[in-house]
Amino acid sequence: MIKIIVAGILLLLGVAASANEEIKRTIEEHYGYINAADYAGASVHHRSDFTMYFPDGGPLWESDYESVANRMKATPNFPESMNLLMSNYDAVTYDDWAIVTFYLSGTHTRNGKAHNVVNRVSAVWIKEEGKWLEAHHHESPLLPN
Repeated sequence: MIKIIVAGILLLLGVAASANEEIKRTIEEHYGYINAADYAGASVHHRSDFTMYFPDGGPLWESDYESVANRMKATPNFPESMNLLMSNYDAVTYDDWAIVTFYLSGTHTRNGKAHNVVNRVSAVWIKEEGKWLEAHHHESPLLPN
């Protein structure tokens, strides 16, 4: 009986580990698109109702970001290009959704000048029709003490 319980626990841990690795691979692919400035390619990893807080403190990004920015009298502040690497990845999976945290470090280029960034990320991912899709992404600068 104990062997069956232990086997069941190990099986469940394996399922969670494989989901976490699957999400991690998806995120790595996602930032490959972003680093290549292929934002249409990156968008395949987003749900249609995807939302995001950018690290600059601007308004909530929605699929109609321009109208949101106009409504809030905010100026979109997207970098011209990004070169980012994920580190310290962690995910907690609950059936078909997960909370993911990691750091992004690298550069954001604005007005032709590269700026070093280290941002904290927390995100919600949902599995739909066998694919992990990002529902919400919150990014903020990591500030030293």
